[in-house]
Amino acid sequence: MNSFMSGAILAIICQLFVHSSVPSPLVYAREDAFNQQHAAGTSENVDQMVNEYMAHLETLVQLLHADRQTQKGTDIIARGREAFNKALAAFPDETVVHAHALFAKLCVKAGVYDEATSLFDEAIRRASLPLEAENSDPSTLADTQSLVDQLYLERSRSHHQYIGSNVLQWHAANDQGYKGGIPPETSPWYPLSYVELQLGIFPFPHPQTLFEKATLITLTLDSPEEEIQQMELGDEEAVNATSRAWEAYETYQESQSVAFVAYSHGKKRYLAGGQPCGDEDYGLVVGGTAWSKHAWKSSSFSYDKTKDAGQSDDLYMGIITFQNVLISGRDAVISGYQGNCNVFARHSYVNLSNNIPLVTAWEITDATIEDTQMWMTYIPEGDTTSFGGSVGKDSNGNDALLIPNPRSNNAGFDSAILLCGYASDNYFHFITEVLPSLVVMRNRIKDILKQQQTGAKDVVVVPNLQNEFVEGFLRLLLPEAFDDKGKLSPHIVQWGPWKKSGGGSGSTYSSSTHPIAYTKRLATVMWDQPKVAPSPLNGPAHCLTPKPLIRAMQRVVLKSVDSPTSDMSKRIIYCSRSSSSTRKLAEEEELLSRLRAIASKEGAELVVFEKQAAMDATAPSPLAAVIDAIQLFQSATVVVGVHGASLANIAFSRIGTTIVELGFGIPQAGHYLHLAKSLELNYVGIRLTPNSRSFGATEVSYQKEELTKLQML
Repeated sequence: MNSFMSGAILAIICQLFVHSSVPSPLVYAREDAFNQQHAAGTSENVDQMVNEYMAHLETLVQLLHADRQTQKGTDIIARGREAFNKALAAFPDETVVHAHALFAKLCVKAGVYDEATSLFDEAIRRASLPLEAENSDPSTLADTQSLVDQLYLERSRSHHQYIGSNVLQWHAANDQGYKGGIPPETSPWYPLSYVELQLGIFPFPHPQTLFEKATLITLTLDSPEEEIQQMELGDEEAVNATSRAWEAYETYQESQSVAFVAYSHGKKRYLAGGQPCGDEDYGLVVGGTAWSKHAWKSSSFSYDKTKDAGQSDDLYMGIITFQNVLISGRDAVISGYQGNCNVFARHSYVNLSNNIPLVTAWEITDATIEDTQMWMTYIPEGDTTSFGGSVGKDSNGNDALLIPNPRSNNAGFDSAILLCGYASDNYFHFITEVLPSLVVMRNRIKDILKQQQTGAKDVVVVPNLQNEFVEGFLRLLLPEAFDDKGKLSPHIVQWGPWKKSGGGSGSTYSSSTHPIAYTKRLATVMWDQPKVAPSPLNGPAHCLTPKPLIRAMQRVVLKSVDSPTSDMSKRIIYCSRSSSSTRKLAEEEELLSRLRAIASKEGAELVVFEKQAAMDATAPSPLAAVIDAIQLFQSATVVVGVHGASLANIAFSRIGTTIVELGFGIPQAGHYLHLAKSLELNYVGIRLTPNSRSFGATEVSYQKEELTKLQML
């Protein structure tokens, strides 16, 4: 075979399958075609044909590598189709697959999925021809089968992306028109049907797709019965909301399990300084009790023996200390370093596929060591800076996401206190999870802040301070975190990306949405969660902090502000969501009218509470805003509001305060019922009208008959 042709074909193939290390089958197929041309005497100048063919393939490769942001998809496809047709005309042979495969990948890039599927099918047909031939060389057959497998994998990836594009379009339409809320004219049942299709594409389910399925099921738990019947779910168990709540919970768990397998295979790729897993220190570890058994040190503290709904005195609470671990992802997941393959998830709702380095191990069954080279490094949310990575060449010379060792160049920390966790930039999770952790670890944190260091190696990891409430509570509870000029201590590490331009004081560990860090020693507060939501919701609980931690946090916070003890007047607080993108109350004016009448009758003051926009020039400082909210809710007689973050402020209300939540009758919505019971507040639930969009609904309504409960105030 012509040496130029062999080298050029190999170069093109390496670019064709950028994540594959098996180019030889295409080379063999091309060699066979070349030899057939000579044997048949059909071409007097094969080299000229090859040169022209290769030139058109190179055009396709250049289009594949071109910046998608600078070119319109229609322009790319038009130029690609022209090069594709010219390549076929230059070398009309039924056994060559390069043009079809390259143009298929270009169609995927441009979002033209139907044509991509047809092109992949034709490439697979052409590549399979040698398998049907008699007396084929066994080694050639093996290489050809590898090529066919690779093309099938590329086709599956394309098909998965195509179906997923429908889900993305659904989200994009909601984001564009409703800033993330789900409007009445759309429904989560629509993307759920596509997600179900996606799960059947690969041999194993995609962990991110499983997570999306679980989330969408959770959204639909509050669907009206007639809508559920229209979906033809079938058996009685499927119609039952509690049964489907457990289905969602188990799907979250399955997502974590599949992601963990992909993580362990990523260790073989040495992702993030990893090494192949040893026999020990290998497993997915969920919950406080499980963490304590794998910790370097575990210091549990006693549980309040007072029984509480869904809780018992066997719930673990304690300070967990690990050695030589990584913190990664937006949810600050902890995992072992090098050959330690433990992953520590706080609960089953953590999306591991977005938080730890993975390879796409769900794409191939019965993988050998060689098969793993067909796996890609998974890029969460398409972020090519994930875990400090960048796109470069792997050990096989293929384009790949390269994730460096977080400990390289002496990076990382000597010790870290981790206050971040699941959704810590959400106000509810911050109040009920981060603040209790801060209170428990406050003396340790103060000891670190006293250290005089430049380039601090002993740090406290907190959510990004561009969430103003994070800064406000730090200034309230840890004034030592700021110097006299208001500058943040170098010992405070902000976790996660800036949400707006302009930077800020102090250090942000990573501008990526998927940061990663190594620490020699890490301490964090951990606890078991009640498995079942408080009665009457029952079913799987979602993110409930044990009562003693909630009460300890409340005591410390209230001692840090001036208590309005002299103000004995009655006060009704209504938490409005009129400026929020989700769960606006359709009948807000009607409800306010009723509350005004009750306030007038009872001689109470009615206060409408709504979070001010961060960029509002009239907004108080972060510290002042936090103090104002604490004092306001501490002074409340009654708090009324739709399920949402503002209700987290009832954590500062006095014993006996009445909490009226306009909420959902599903287990995963038990946050404020649990919080009220933990703090001995009187809880009144007003049921919202069943809505298949539940938490994500742009607008919600209450059931008229439920308003009779307001007469009890």
